[in-house]
Amino acid sequence: MTQTSAGAHGRSPAPARTAPRLPGIRVMAHPRRRDQAEALLARLHGDDRALVLDPDPEGPPGPLRTAAAAWAGPYGEARHRLVLQDDVVPAENFLDLVAEAVRSRPDDPIAFYSNWNHWNGSAVRLAALSGAGWARAIPDEYAPSLAVVLPRALAADFADHARRLLAHGTPPDDEALSAFLRERGRALFIAVPNLVEHRGGDSLVGNDVQGPRFSPCFADDAAGGHRGSSTLGALDFYPHFFKGHVYGIVPTGPGGSHTKAYWDETVQRTGVDPVLVREAARREPTPAALLRDLAGAGLHIHHATAAWTAAVLYGITLERLPAPTDSGSRVPDPAVRARAVETIPLGGLAQVVGLPLLHRVMEPLRRLTEEGLRAGAELAAATRD
Repeated sequence: MTQTSAGAHGRSPAPARTAPRLPGIRVMAHPRRRDQAEALLARLHGDDRALVLDPDPEGPPGPLRTAAAAWAGPYGEARHRLVLQDDVVPAENFLDLVAEAVRSRPDDPIAFYSNWNHWNGSAVRLAALSGAGWARAIPDEYAPSLAVVLPRALAADFADHARRLLAHGTPPDDEALSAFLRERGRALFIAVPNLVEHRGGDSLVGNDVQGPRFSPCFADDAAGGHRGSSTLGALDFYPHFFKGHVYGIVPTGPGGSHTKAYWDETVQRTGVDPVLVREAARREPTPAALLRDLAGAGLHIHHATAAWTAAVLYGITLERLPAPTDSGSRVPDPAVRARAVETIPLGGLAQVVGLPLLHRVMEPLRRLTEEGLRAGAELAAATRD
């Protein structure tokens, strides 16, 4: 049973004893990307796999038409359906890892990707930093639909739901899936580390304005890393670093709704005074020196300070997590943790600074992030004591 209460690592289902069974696989694509989609499909094995092209490629842009077809039957003997979008890169041993995930959560919707600067990217990063192998998705954000598996009955239900929506327009497939799951009271769980990466390139639906869209912790970027067994459940505060600004995401009442506001308006939920967060960098010599070094290397002091603040909020949040309720280890895998640390500043600043500069200053930026995580944990511990 999975825990849904705020601020908890929930219990992950015990693995079944049956041999892994692959889901039916569909790669969905616009005809303009047919070659790319066929190359992806060729990397995947299994008897039940197919390419699904947009049935109305000249129609208004929107992937829901293709998603409705990809999720629909027939299902044959498959108990699950895996739908991949054409612009993903699967991790090494992807299908083996998918089969293991499905065996662990046979009744749950599972996503294998999240965006590094969106709400669920924060949930995934917190899971990676705390040693959890699953993150419960924030329900009122879009569902990260680049790679999702659904149990067979739920897949058929969503296919019907999508067709009904298409009779009245073409809403985004990720928003449609999120609303569908909320209406049915079904939680989406995201595998940590993520098992696919976003390829990048031109968006067919206008998402290029979002800048680089990568995973907060892709399995192949944490080579040799292992997935934990526990689940990061719903929290009362998520740090969110987006376009150079730092926010907090907090629940606003029953029904799973959340709101985003600037961090100093929301961090009180954690019991930490925002004044102490602001003063932390000035009190200690190491972060102050790193901020000066980063400014000298070309990273604007505003952006460096925002990265520090985001790291402090992650440290506060991690320190407040209770112990897992299952027997899984709380110790994060070093490689998984290291990648999650890197993507705190990468995800929050890539759109406004650009990746080339961030990669040039990555070493001091990584050290600043580690210092922020430590300072945040100390602030939260002092407040708790």
